[in-house]
Amino acid sequence: MASGADGVSRSDAGAAIVSHLVLENTACPLCGEPQSHTVLVASDLLYGCPGEFKLARCAACYHVFLNPRPTRECIGQFYPADYGPFRGALSVPRPLGSGQCGPLPNGRGTVTRSWKCLRRLVLWWIDSRAAPIPHSPLPAPYSPLALELGCSHGAFLHQLRERGWKCVGIEPAAEVARRAVETGLDVRVGSLESVVASDPQTFAPSSFDAIFAWMVIEHLHDPVATLRLARELLKPGGTLSISVPNFGCWEQRTFGRVWYALQLPTHLQHFTSASIRRMLAASGLELVEVIHQRNVNNLVGSLGLWLRTKFPRWSLGERLIHWTDNPSAIGLCLLTPLARILAIVRQSGRLTVVARRSNPPMR
Repeated sequence: MASGADGVSRSDAGAAIVSHLVLENTACPLCGEPQSHTVLVASDLLYGCPGEFKLARCAACYHVFLNPRPTRECIGQFYPADYGPFRGALSVPRPLGSGQCGPLPNGRGTVTRSWKCLRRLVLWWIDSRAAPIPHSPLPAPYSPLALELGCSHGAFLHQLRERGWKCVGIEPAAEVARRAVETGLDVRVGSLESVVASDPQTFAPSSFDAIFAWMVIEHLHDPVATLRLARELLKPGGTLSISVPNFGCWEQRTFGRVWYALQLPTHLQHFTSASIRRMLAASGLELVEVIHQRNVNNLVGSLGLWLRTKFPRWSLGERLIHWTDNPSAIGLCLLTPLARILAIVRQSGRLTVVARRSNPPMR
């Protein structure tokens, strides 16, 4: 059992949500190698949940993962009510660059063409390439079918639908899934494995043109098994798009235990470009593209965590952490030059990966 906590709690309820923690030792989730060695010991500095947790590096393939880790049965306790992806308005979001503009606040009518152009320019400038929507693989009027894993409130699903996709989502958190359903989306509660087992007709093999998993794979106990199942759901030539924090970037080496994307113990896997390639190959997926996102949110969050840990009476650290979950357009515009430079030199803190269904997975 894990006990104790060092670091400042984000919410007063953080330490109270964990009532029964069971840890399990695991072999490498990518290659199955039983031998690993500890590279980092840290606590949950973001939400203040109790315990110290160890990151291990596989002795064979060098993948970094949490070991020991919370079991599947108790991991949900580490997702508090104010967990970042769970927050947000229930209103239907509009996709970036959609060109949809409404009345001006002063009631003078719709925005001018020059304002629309300026808006599109700003959206292009701050586009991080975090969650790109592929073009439809089907000719009009046919609609391609998409699946999103860990869809939260369904913001990305709404963007897909407005681009002509039919879509369904899967979300483990029942309350969050309910809110997405209230906006008119088809969202199922559970894991990919449980949802496929409960509705084999909707989730039949070779059913989907695309599958998306934004900041999801790092939370999985067995990412290879999940991606193998996702591969089976894809049509031949269908694409899988994921995003993950980049454990191989300078941010992690610089900030160490206060790196914002560490997020122990909910982040069970910590990927580099090399380990992503190994995971895709083991899952029977062919790598198409690795995109270094134009995104410095992890950097801002890491500064916030460091400030809050070193200077707990200051409010700046908490404000930076809050900004990371709810970035302002002005802040993004100012930080975009740095974000673009880091992406060019392939040192971004977040990766977007596109793969397609290929040969049967390795056994």
